[in-house]
Amino acid sequence: MYTEKQLNGFFDAVESLKKYRRADLEDERGRNILKELYTDLLPNDYILKKSLKENTTFLIGRKGTGKSTIFLRLEQELRDKKGYLPCYLDVKTIYESSQTKLAAIDGIDNYLSSDLIEKYLIERAFLQSTLSQILKEVSNKFDSLYQVFLETLGLSKVEEVKEKLLEIINNIEDNRYLQKIEVPILKKIETINKKSEECGSEDTKSMKGFGIDGGIDKEGIKIGLKADTGIDSKITSKNINESDVSFSSVFLQVFQIKDVISVIKDTLSMLKIKHIYILLDDFSEIEDDSIRAFVDVILAPLNNWSEEFIKFKIAAYPNRIYYGKIDPGKVDLINLDFYNLYSEFDRDKMESNAVDFTKRILSKRFDKFLQTPIETFFDTSKNSMEDYYLLLFQTSMNVPRILGYILSYCYQSRINFNHKINKSDIESASEKYFTEKILPFFETSTHSLISFQEKVSILQLKNLLKKFVEKSNEIRKRIVTEDLKGLIYIKTEPYSSHFHFDPRFEDFLKTLELNFFISKYNDMSDKDGSPVSIYCLNYGLCKKENLFWGKPNGTKYRKYFIERPFNYNKVISEFLSNSKRIVCSNPSCGKQFDIEQLEFIKFNNNKCNECHQEVVIETLDKNVREIIEKIDKSKMLPLPEVKILQELKNNVTDAFAREIAEEVDLSKYLVAARAKKLEEKHELVKRNKIAGQPYKYQLTDKGENYFTGE
Repeated sequence: MYTEKQLNGFFDAVESLKKYRRADLEDERGRNILKELYTDLLPNDYILKKSLKENTTFLIGRKGTGKSTIFLRLEQELRDKKGYLPCYLDVKTIYESSQTKLAAIDGIDNYLSSDLIEKYLIERAFLQSTLSQILKEVSNKFDSLYQVFLETLGLSKVEEVKEKLLEIINNIEDNRYLQKIEVPILKKIETINKKSEECGSEDTKSMKGFGIDGGIDKEGIKIGLKADTGIDSKITSKNINESDVSFSSVFLQVFQIKDVISVIKDTLSMLKIKHIYILLDDFSEIEDDSIRAFVDVILAPLNNWSEEFIKFKIAAYPNRIYYGKIDPGKVDLINLDFYNLYSEFDRDKMESNAVDFTKRILSKRFDKFLQTPIETFFDTSKNSMEDYYLLLFQTSMNVPRILGYILSYCYQSRINFNHKINKSDIESASEKYFTEKILPFFETSTHSLISFQEKVSILQLKNLLKKFVEKSNEIRKRIVTEDLKGLIYIKTEPYSSHFHFDPRFEDFLKTLELNFFISKYNDMSDKDGSPVSIYCLNYGLCKKENLFWGKPNGTKYRKYFIERPFNYNKVISEFLSNSKRIVCSNPSCGKQFDIEQLEFIKFNNNKCNECHQEVVIETLDKNVREIIEKIDKSKMLPLPEVKILQELKNNVTDAFAREIAEEVDLSKYLVAARAKKLEEKHELVKRNKIAGQPYKYQLTDKGENYFTGE
């Protein structure tokens, strides 16, 4: 029997791993214990130390890989370092709040079409809020030391700096002030008449690794989303006037960034601050165009014009990084996902290094919250703790948040009933995590108000994932029936979770990887000596489909994953040939390209080598299009609202906004506002008020049937 202290300690330990975004870790006395619990992905706090370097740094990793936790530790370290000032910004929260703070601009409809005005105002409010927040952080630091400066510098100088700070903050927040600058700039935009059936701006910028081109015209934003996003979209103009100036170039003049840099430097020099580190969390979770505007208007100028004074630390998703005018060669890239991280150091010890991290992070948590050996909670009669650490790595792929969820499910099903955790419990927990947290991605996307092309691409990837599972099941059956001959195949252990393919196909699978359906595991050479990328299916998906995850133990099985049956080139190429077409966007040219030419196209800035217009990837799948067209569009909702409904659907009981927010990666304020709308406008959610407490939310009968269409 576990004591109440042990039960509570186990619960607190695993819940701390699930912590949402910026949740601080505290003990029962309210003391911050992050420094004690922080566990670096590499020994000797390598990632933390590298992040502290005086360079602009991108922390790249999927959700839950620990980016926000690293930022918390960075703040702690920087506060203790003389001459350094940390400034944390939750980019996503600022962006969400900016959508409710739209201020009208008189006369703007003379320069922008009606469908562009809201988009323009959202990006404008977002940049406005970001700059204001940076200056407020500086101002707060100044105010905290006001008396010190008063004594050393004298009243007049201190008041002068305070007035300058206040003036520029007010100017940025004052819509009328900005409007006086903005409208004349919009008036000066020279419109160029470009006649062609479909044309692309020559001045658009390409987002490296992000696959987006953009420009502004009277009909809309021209966007080309490339294969590496997993989404294909083409919005073009026909015989229309196209503006030669993007939003970013307008905003850059409106917000007068050089003045902002000047006042920040002048103020902080009085504080004897050598560097300000601006920590940008959730950078990749805002709209694509807003990322571009943010980098072009704020990040790149502050980084490049501040003469090494301002350094950015940016948390981003893989393949959703835009550098703009920042020189990629002058920034540090720190990868946090399993393969990208450990392959940089010792390719032969990737798995053992990852397992070591799992062991270290759990040991620290259990030592702090329980003072009880972790072995107390695991059935070690048949499996050692090393076996459990390996399994926990495999089910979580080194992601702390997923690890927390899996152990939380084990707590619910085993520990809370005074049973020890065994291997089967962990596997079942991984299946539950896949079913409740990963699989809904397809359902959520289908029912949300994202673009038609985006829905098509996502459902195509769902079909491709299905083909992967079918192929893996076919291999499993062939091993069991001994259709596959050879000593390397074991009838009683028909492993078929991993597969390999030509690295050129990787770009098309990024969305599946980003959302944890698959994960990159290694790079090797196949039987013919050609380079191949090795990926694995999600462990919970394998459990759900009765597939054996991994490979047999022993050195003779070292090359198991590159055996010929695991070659998925044909599966992927057939999928692409039936669903995608790489083609020049110029209809008078219409040149088509093969998959083998993708590298050449990228080298050529995604331009056709014959007419120099943009090359795009079009979707061809008629079946998927028909499925989407049958969905009642009147019932579709914005993505945040669909996520809220999906989370409430998974809940056994009603939940607070804070609890929902922790699961869907939204702020609790946004959840509360959207839930109110879901109740009052759509009757999908019911808000229950208990005296002295915030609202609790649950689905109505109509909400219960939202995803079934009944």
